[in-house]
Amino acid sequence: MSRALGRDVTYVPIDLDEFAAVLRGRGAPDHLIQHLLAVAVDYRNGVFAGTNDLVKKIGGSDPLDVEGFVAQNRAAFELSTA
Repeated sequence: MSRALGRDVTYVPIDLDEFAAVLRGRGAPDHLIQHLLAVAVDYRNGVFAGTNDLVKKIGGSDPLDVEGFVAQNRAAFELSTA
């Protein structure tokens, strides 16, 4: 993310209640918050560990890495000046 955005980006872990509050504060709908919290728990529990080739098999192209995704969706990662 840092390379794609040209600024330092650091990871700071927060608890799930705080994560939900941040999402609510940004106007996320309840169903999205519920989904993202479930994904966070699954991630913590190792559900997404490992790799496979399903993205390429199903979608026909290699998946993006984080840097590529951020570069393609840069506007979503820009800091708000408001």
